[in-house]
Amino acid sequence: MHTEHTITLPDGRTLGFAEYGDPNGFPVFYFHGGQESRLSSIFMDPMARELQLRIIAPDRPGIGLSSYQENRTLLDWGKDIAALADALDMATFSVFGLSGGGPHVLACALGIPERIAKASIVSGTGPHNYRGKLKGVWFPVKLLHWFAGSKKDRNLRKFIAQEYKTLYKKPQKRLRQLQKFLPKPDRILLKENPAYGTEFIKGSQEAYRQGIEGVVQEWKLYVSDWGFALKDIRKPVALWYGGKDKMAPKYRGMHLNKMLPNTTFHLLPNEGHFSLLRNHLQEILEGLRPLP
Repeated sequence: MHTEHTITLPDGRTLGFAEYGDPNGFPVFYFHGGQESRLSSIFMDPMARELQLRIIAPDRPGIGLSSYQENRTLLDWGKDIAALADALDMATFSVFGLSGGGPHVLACALGIPERIAKASIVSGTGPHNYRGKLKGVWFPVKLLHWFAGSKKDRNLRKFIAQEYKTLYKKPQKRLRQLQKFLPKPDRILLKENPAYGTEFIKGSQEAYRQGIEGVVQEWKLYVSDWGFALKDIRKPVALWYGGKDKMAPKYRGMHLNKMLPNTTFHLLPNEGHFSLLRNHLQEILEGLRPLP
């Protein structure tokens, strides 16, 4: 594993990334969730090696090692990934993302479809402007949506600053909160695999390496106009959602499945937000291999 890589993008910004799995395997870009970072996917390393896949996990702008980008849009992400792939001498690759990484997968599927072999979204967030967008969502996450959608960002900044403070000063408190309030599948996962909780905290702490600006910007992007229409994405996209998820409920997957022209929808009734990716990692990664 190599977790401290950087490249310089054409506009002079720094893009940080980690690599996991087989260094000679087929390349797969993983887009981390909101309030996470390139370090959040360390658990994928053994399975990626077994499947001969090379996982490249970049930090998004303002997160971890990556420079903040003023006025960035979701579609800018495809340009960053193309530049990173060029720097690593990769012509084609697959992409997948968790939660807030979902719309970034869609941005790539629209912006650079010719370079993508396979695309998957796992427990991804949905667009801001459809009826029922907050159905089944855990109340603290609803608050974040409401605060991020406000014209004034004072409450959003206050909420995220508190999260930042807790992660650094009282990480065990944050972990206990997750163990108490997450759906049962996620609680079981953390109880049976304590290392996952430790890795989650470290990955989240790294999201705030530069402060809160990158996270604040991300939340505003999630709840604003994404800058593209779902109907225009012709690239096939696999959707993976958990029936017990309260952060990105199954209803978001159902909406994407309805609006995207070409999807395969996997609904795992007894999985949560974090358990789905970990419990079904092999299936998800196998679906990202190129066709023979």
